[in-house]
Amino acid sequence: MSKTTVNVPLLHVTIRRDANTITPVTVPPYELTMLRQMFGKENVTEGDEAGVIEVDTATEHERLSAKYGAAKVSKVYGDDEGERLAELVEKHAVKVKASAKTDEEKEAEKAAKEAAKNGGGK
Repeated sequence: MSKTTVNVPLLHVTIRRDANTITPVTVPPYELTMLRQMFGKENVTEGDEAGVIEVDTATEHERLSAKYGAAKVSKVYGDDEGERLAELVEKHAVKVKASAKTDEEKEAEKAAKEAAKNGGGK
């Protein structure tokens, strides 16, 4: 793996724990597999995209192991020290659009262009 940090979408998800308890969570798409394994496919409902987060593929296995337990993570994603999970993370990676420039950045760019146009202020 050349790049270990990728941007991954977050999804709004609801988990029906019992007849009276529905828990909303926000997770990356590859974590749905874990939730469906734990709560049953029919009890996990995928919603809209909530945003994008930066994920380190090298440490994601550790994060999920701390959250759900190493045995469950190994059962769902395999006992390969996180290699399969890292592939899933990279598969769900998205390119983030460059954020719009702030007014300050636009002003600075405009001033720089004016200075270049006027000979650098000489």
